[in-house]
Amino acid sequence: MTEKRRPTARQILDAIVQAMHAAREPLDEGLVLLPPVFDVLLHPEAYQDLQALLPRIKTQAKQRLDVELARLNQPPARFGPVHRLVQRLLRFFSAQHYLSGPTPGQATYERAGEAWSIEFGVTADPDADVDYLAVETDFAPQGGPALKGRPTINIRRRTLVFPDGTMETTVTAARPGPSGAPARGRRTTRLLPLPPPVTPANALARLTYEDDTGRHVVYMTRPHLCIGRYDHDNDVDVMLHTLPDVSREHVLLRYDETTRRFMLKDVSRFGVTVDGEKVHPGEKRDPNTGWHPLPDNAEIGLANAVFITFEAL
Repeated sequence: MTEKRRPTARQILDAIVQAMHAAREPLDEGLVLLPPVFDVLLHPEAYQDLQALLPRIKTQAKQRLDVELARLNQPPARFGPVHRLVQRLLRFFSAQHYLSGPTPGQATYERAGEAWSIEFGVTADPDADVDYLAVETDFAPQGGPALKGRPTINIRRRTLVFPDGTMETTVTAARPGPSGAPARGRRTTRLLPLPPPVTPANALARLTYEDDTGRHVVYMTRPHLCIGRYDHDNDVDVMLHTLPDVSREHVLLRYDETTRRFMLKDVSRFGVTVDGEKVHPGEKRDPNTGWHPLPDNAEIGLANAVFITFEAL
């Protein structure tokens, strides 16, 4: 009997992109809306096992969604039949061969919200196994402003991923209960209170911050860490969705295993503060100079736009 395994991070990313395609909503001729809200539901054991990776998966998923949205809005390329056949074959044999999506350039696609919202939770399905993976999409966050009167029913789309990689999208329905009460009806999955955070065994420090997409907790598990503003082709360890005042590479952190102390270097344009004190900037190309001691507990400010609570572990 084949042992069941939890979903991989790559499978979760693919499922989110597939769920976006499955829930697209034509609004007008030549205009299609894409859902901005994604709730990823996992078995409790899978959630606990992946918890340390969830912030990175969330960041990478938002990048994938941005790239896919840009791809959908690309004008159709004018290539010959041989080139089109080769592209189809390459897509079929790639890791994303099962991702269904429309041909780019045939319509204008828009995200139906200001930013992607991706949350992780555990399923309430009592029959779920450890390989359970589902993504529920919505065009508005749950628990928004109260409506006048009571809606009859809430509709969401759920993309369920099977162990063999195939996917199935269904419509889920829940009848709202009284104000503040959980929904009643046919939904067999919902976001439950999350288990307490699990600190990775190799974590050196914990970074807590809030950007335009919400509150995040990131663990520093390597001696070097680069923090900067999100960009579709940026490759930093911690990506912040915030004002352009924050540089694409803004601040570097380093852990000295000999002295067991943390160091910080400002490589930005608009500056870094530590506990409100401005840090003298360093030269990004010189790895040996410009480092400043970082207390075990400190507040790191980036261009007065994002403030990170740093805690050595």
